[in-house]
Amino acid sequence: MDIKFTSTDPVVVEQFAPKPANKSVPDWYRDLGMWKKNQFPGQGWPTVKHCMPVQDMITSGYIITNPYDTIIEPFDSQGITDYTTKSVVTDYIKSHDHQQCPVTIGQRARHYFKINQPWIVRTPPGYSCLFVQPFYHFEDRYTLLPSIVDTDLHDLEVSLPGYATTDKEFKLEVGQPLIQVIPFKRDEWTMSATREPGKRSPIESIVAGYRTLFHQKKSFK
Repeated sequence: MDIKFTSTDPVVVEQFAPKPANKSVPDWYRDLGMWKKNQFPGQGWPTVKHCMPVQDMITSGYIITNPYDTIIEPFDSQGITDYTTKSVVTDYIKSHDHQQCPVTIGQRARHYFKINQPWIVRTPPGYSCLFVQPFYHFEDRYTLLPSIVDTDLHDLEVSLPGYATTDKEFKLEVGQPLIQVIPFKRDEWTMSATREPGKRSPIESIVAGYRTLFHQKKSFK
């Protein structure tokens, strides 16, 4: 299957094209060993790198990076967090009012900023995309709200609403991972919940066995 990213900005296309998520894994994960030593000679704890479900989350789909230097400065506006924004591109950052999503986050009401990222994403008929902040990158300055977009029909750039999780000014660096795009096929589902007899597998078997018994290779190129 083919997923297509298109933009009207030639500089963005040349310098900031999306890339497979497996080409943009976070540094801490890339540098982590498979085993963490403990106090017993010859033994160690398996690290999260043994967990294939985590690896699949980190490496699935495609990463859209931030193409423009952008500064976001939170400030208090009558008890609600609001933002002053600066970007080299006009209208790269817009806003949503708190009342459009009137929830309290961290015991505080917030307005929302909206990043107008420059890529149109197109997928084959019957396929949608999950747009979500890159998994396991552990961004602690802001949160982007996830969404599912029917990218086989929606022929516009997907905006990325979010809110600050700090009260200090921060900068969206050029080239930093911004959003993870994971295509999937739409289908109809029904559910059931039943009891199945049997014993739980020991944790040792889960750690060692999932990779060899259950894991299926995913491919995003």
